[in-house]
Amino acid sequence: MVFIDIMMKMEILSQRKYNRLLTLLLLILTGVISQAQSCVCYQNHFLNDYKEADFIAQVTVTSVDSDYRVENEDLIEFDTAIVFKGLDSKSLFIRQEVGNSSDNSKCRLFLKPGDELIVFAQLINGAIITTPCHRNSFIYKDDPKFLLENKNLIGTLNTLSLFNEQIEESSTNCSSLANDTDVIDKVGKLDLAEANAYFGLYNIKFTEDNSISYVGVVSPFNKDVDKKIRIMLIKREWEECALNENRELLVAYFYHPASTYRKEYLSTF
Repeated sequence: MVFIDIMMKMEILSQRKYNRLLTLLLLILTGVISQAQSCVCYQNHFLNDYKEADFIAQVTVTSVDSDYRVENEDLIEFDTAIVFKGLDSKSLFIRQEVGNSSDNSKCRLFLKPGDELIVFAQLINGAIITTPCHRNSFIYKDDPKFLLENKNLIGTLNTLSLFNEQIEESSTNCSSLANDTDVIDKVGKLDLAEANAYFGLYNIKFTEDNSISYVGVVSPFNKDVDKKIRIMLIKREWEECALNENRELLVAYFYHPASTYRKEYLSTF
């Protein structure tokens, strides 16, 4: 009986070790899968990314053909719900990134039929091409946490699309806008007068000696915020910007109520 009891205890201990080992292996495997499917993309200039994109649309994926032309380049076919910028299309290529990078941008965008997302892509040699970190954003309609975020993004893109020509003709990037942490203090607490006030768009006209000629309102946020933004831009210490021939810089003041980090940004987010 003592021998049998000892053997049973050893079997129990062995089973516990096995269970711990199995749990550890599952955790490692889960971590690997999670790492393989996660993209943490560092982007900080929405207006500039919008300008540089040739095709922006809300789409629903209908088919995915992996390694279509070359390895790690997938052909995605889709139905288009809204085109915010560019000509309508039914397909694009995703150049999947594989390996390691300092900004964690080398990852894969795992898509399947039925997925809905906003895509940002560029026209390269006649083909529409994107990468996982090219501001592509999934639309999670069944998750209430993302409803406001979806509405905010689509509303912002819808309104920006009204100014595609002016955005294309103007400069949108300037080193003076690299740090906008003072925006919250300058503008103060926001009181949204309209539910559709996703952003304000302002044009700054510079003279030949890089002083400000005027600051105008292209798309208003609301009177109070517009006034504060214009005063702030006029008083700002500006470094020399790389401007187009018309010497006009477009600046956007974005407001994202869904954000838990920073709800308001001056051109960059």
